[in-house]
Amino acid sequence: MTHPIPTEPQPDPSETIMAALAHGMDGHPEKAIPLFRPFVEGGPATAVGLCAALAEMSAIGPRKTLPKGGTFGLLVLNADTGERGDINELPVGIRFAAQFSTAWGNNDRDTAYALFEALVSPGTEAAASAFADGIRALFDMAVVSLNEMTGRTA
Repeated sequence: MTHPIPTEPQPDPSETIMAALAHGMDGHPEKAIPLFRPFVEGGPATAVGLCAALAEMSAIGPRKTLPKGGTFGLLVLNADTGERGDINELPVGIRFAAQFSTAWGNNDRDTAYALFEALVSPGTEAAASAFADGIRALFDMAVVSLNEMTGRTA
């Protein structure tokens, strides 16, 4: 099977992700989410690459403030009580985003890839929905981190 050679230049994936994040920082996430479609439709390699890029953007600022030998992590709080929550009580996609970004932020690529594989490998509608929720959560975390690093508020 032959594949046609694109006649138009293809957008740089990093530029597409940064454009999406800029939309998020400007308070327009609805403009960002469609930009992720080619990554998801491109298969596992581009989909996990998108997750990795978003996780990196969410971790880059906080990682700079870690003490020597410190690790990156996320604290789960119960929205009703303000007390420490249990990550296992989070919806599947959001739990994936939290765990993936933590693994990625600590340079534990094997765990990050295993989390991705565990989420998407069932190939069900439920897995696809959870993955979409996970991408959105990773995107939201990256936007919050970038806004904090730049002093912006959306």
